[in-house]
Amino acid sequence: MAKSDEPLVLQIDEEQPPFTIIGDINAGLPPGHTTSSFFIHETEGTGMSSDLIIDETTGIIKTAKVLDHESRDKYKFVAVNWGGDAVEVVIIVNDINDNSPVFPSREMKLNVPEQTPVGTRFRLDSAIDADGGQFSTQGYLIKDGNVGQAFRLETKKLAETLDLELVVNNPLDREKRSTYTLVIEAFDGGTPRRTSQMTLDVSILDVNDNAPRFNQTRYYTMISESLQPGSSLLQVFATDMDEGNNGVVIYEINRRQSDPNQYFVIDSKTGIIKLNKGLDYEMKKVHELVVQARDNATHPEVTTAFVTVQVKDYNDNQPTLTIIFLSEDGSPHISEGAQPGQFVARISVSDPDYGEYAKVNVSLDGGDGKFGLTTKDNIIYLICVDQMLDREEKDTYQLSVTATDSGTPPLRAESTFTIHVTDVNDNPPVFDHSGYRQSIPEVLYPGSFVLQVTATDKDEGSNGEVVYSITSNANSHSEWFTIDQMTGVITTAATLDYETDPIPRLVVTATDRGNPPMFSSVTVTIAIQDVNDNEPVFSRNFYNTSIKEHVPMGTCFLQ
Repeated sequence: MAKSDEPLVLQIDEEQPPFTIIGDINAGLPPGHTTSSFFIHETEGTGMSSDLIIDETTGIIKTAKVLDHESRDKYKFVAVNWGGDAVEVVIIVNDINDNSPVFPSREMKLNVPEQTPVGTRFRLDSAIDADGGQFSTQGYLIKDGNVGQAFRLETKKLAETLDLELVVNNPLDREKRSTYTLVIEAFDGGTPRRTSQMTLDVSILDVNDNAPRFNQTRYYTMISESLQPGSSLLQVFATDMDEGNNGVVIYEINRRQSDPNQYFVIDSKTGIIKLNKGLDYEMKKVHELVVQARDNATHPEVTTAFVTVQVKDYNDNQPTLTIIFLSEDGSPHISEGAQPGQFVARISVSDPDYGEYAKVNVSLDGGDGKFGLTTKDNIIYLICVDQMLDREEKDTYQLSVTATDSGTPPLRAESTFTIHVTDVNDNPPVFDHSGYRQSIPEVLYPGSFVLQVTATDKDEGSNGEVVYSITSNANSHSEWFTIDQMTGVITTAATLDYETDPIPRLVVTATDRGNPPMFSSVTVTIAIQDVNDNEPVFSRNFYNTSIKEHVPMGTCFLQ
């Protein structure tokens, strides 16, 4: 039996349809040797019987089904002909790019402490591609979520996989950004390449890298020596940008540097400073406190602020206010016609205390900016009109006068009153229409309703009362009509005659009862509808004419 030195190597791509021809065993016989049949020696477990069809007569090899490189990438057998020639056949199943890289999980979570040094690596789950060679996983990239290029990817070839590492690319600060959601894509070397994605949720863990920060470096308050122990003075406030215990702020007074006698105490949680002992202005007028804010970390950060407490002598008398209104009857009112600068009220202030306590500041609130306050000696104050008033826009203003002394704490007196704006006749009546029109029949009897006009006046009292009248005009036949001066109802006053005036036009005037009065007018057009109330009338009582004989029929001889 002769055997060729080299095996017969045949190749076929995976995923080819069944009955695809792979090759011919005869190609492996020595030159000049032919055969009519082969004996196939199959090794158990090679899958030949299920995967291949071998024609023992012709030597043609075909696929029995679709072959899969990932399931079996090679088949080997020996074929012997009747002449004793043996051919070793090797069938290689070539890989094609029919698989995408696959991450073990579509989502992954990673905790990274802030201030992690740039260049620190974190190993991630690698994507596995069932294909081999260039069709296996070739690389990774960050598709989305890498704000500020905080991270980058690096890879390392390990055996059959491409190992994936997340590398810190820029400094991390949890206080600026606490989470990153990275979309990582793996790709193979096919054309077109196949890809898959994994979402990586990166949480930035806090470290105690921020000290508490006060909202101001120095606080100031003034209190009376009469303030009772337990009273709150002020509240200091500090924040820490860290989280958890690293961000919890604890307040305390540094007793080695301030307040050794513990006149004051501070709430460690709220920062509220309270009086712990009674104060004596004559013994000490100013207390300086050193307040510390520290966080609750294992190695706490500490910040300092200063609190100045000034003690003031006791002030036990509040100012007094006396207000005199400058209207004729002494009531709180002002005419809407008052000009800016006109006085409304006189205010006198006094304080029984002495020294600084007797200095009183007076302020005016309310009035929508229509009123102002003026003084020359800080004793007598005058409320004056500051802007033009319009009663129709607003007829009352509530004013509040406050007198505050210079004590600590200051005492004040307050008086609130309402200024009424009285009316002046500055608005004419206004009709609800720019003109009126009405149609009526000619045969109306005197006293019949025609129409009603209406005018309103924004003023009040007699300034807003409206009286109606019809302007007399012979050409308009106004005598045919009359108007109720209170209601504005127009009625007929005489018999109407269409033939005399088919469309009489009336001028109606609305006048208020102010002094001097204001008025406005409107035109009322009345269309009279004709009725058959006139017989035909000949122009002459007697007509005389002559006509020639033989005049043609139809000739007109008289008109």
